[in-house]
Amino acid sequence: MSSVIDLQSYVGAAGSRLLVLTDLQQCNRDELARDPSCDLVRSLDNCMAAIRHARSIGLPIAFTRQAERTGTAKKAPSRWISGFEPNRADMVFERQQPSCYANQLFDDIVSQFGSFAIAGLAAEETCLATSIDASCRGHRVTFLSDASVSRRRMEADAQAVHVVTTSAIELFADVAATNHWLIATSQRHPRGRRYG
Repeated sequence: MSSVIDLQSYVGAAGSRLLVLTDLQQCNRDELARDPSCDLVRSLDNCMAAIRHARSIGLPIAFTRQAERTGTAKKAPSRWISGFEPNRADMVFERQQPSCYANQLFDDIVSQFGSFAIAGLAAEETCLATSIDASCRGHRVTFLSDASVSRRRMEADAQAVHVVTTSAIELFADVAATNHWLIATSQRHPRGRRYG
């Protein structure tokens, strides 16, 4: 049995110059964990693999989260999921709207990179909105579908919503599995050559 590799998404993944992780807060994890149709464990395992890989190759990481507002007062955001806290070298962006581009500093930073991979929680909102906005700006996005989950909506369970979300994102971005992204962004060493 052979599998077909989508070369276009592989090339797009190889061009990722930034890893963007969305909404990795404990409150989101708790909400998604209550839904048996949501593959949260797989998603978080793949997010962690992407984080470790990005840090090992020196790829910048941006964590984004929805700013909490109650009335006119700003409420402290939910804490990060244990083990997924940004470190000193990582960027953190808060936003008022679903798209990460709602934060002007995020827009400025990503405009310098031009391409990024995105994954995380609430893909049906944040990853989709960000992918649409990136496409409008001419930025190249790779959506790590198996490092992301979507929430249930009305009569559709989380898994069904994620399938639809992934199909919608394909209109604006490349879609890749995390293991393909890891391979595509790995540093390659020349073989068969001796230097020195």
